[in-house]
Amino acid sequence: VRVGMEFAFRCLNCPPFPLLLPVFLTGSDRIPIYGMSSLRIVIQSTTSGEQYLPVAHTCYNLLDLPKYSSKEILSARLMQAIDHYEGFSLA
Repeated sequence: VRVGMEFAFRCLNCPPFPLLLPVFLTGSDRIPIYGMSSLRIVIQSTTSGEQYLPVAHTCYNLLDLPKYSSKEILSARLMQAIDHYEGFSLA
């Protein structure tokens, strides 16, 4: 049984993801000029295997989320992707 998108949304609302996910998805630690309600995030399922990490396309606020076989794997892979996020550095 593959973990569905419904669980993915619930997982993304559990700590620590609400604090970390916007930075991971947008590439910025700043609140948008029109506020967080103006931020449109798209999460799409991919056919890549569960050994792959989620991928953020920061220009489009798009998250490619592979179909994982368990909630634990989804959470671990997402945390691993966020932990290895480097962002954009101008320094």
